[in-house]
Amino acid sequence: MAAIYKVSYVVTGEDHPGAIVNVDHMPEIGEQVELGSRHFTVVEVFELVPPRGEFHFLHATLQAAEG
Repeated sequence: MAAIYKVSYVVTGEDHPGAIVNVDHMPEIGEQVELGSRHFTVVEVFELVPPRGEFHFLHATLQAAEG
């Protein structure tokens, strides 16, 4: 079975609620992420707890995308 990544996205530098999202790949620094109608850039990624079966639990810090 394919891995499922449960990612807690936190936005720095502004009053954005962030989100918890299931994705099919591990986010990478520099990757663009869309939350609602906004675009953000991943600036940090780390594992919250060790994987459990096919589930991976991650934290990703975002900043507003330029442009």
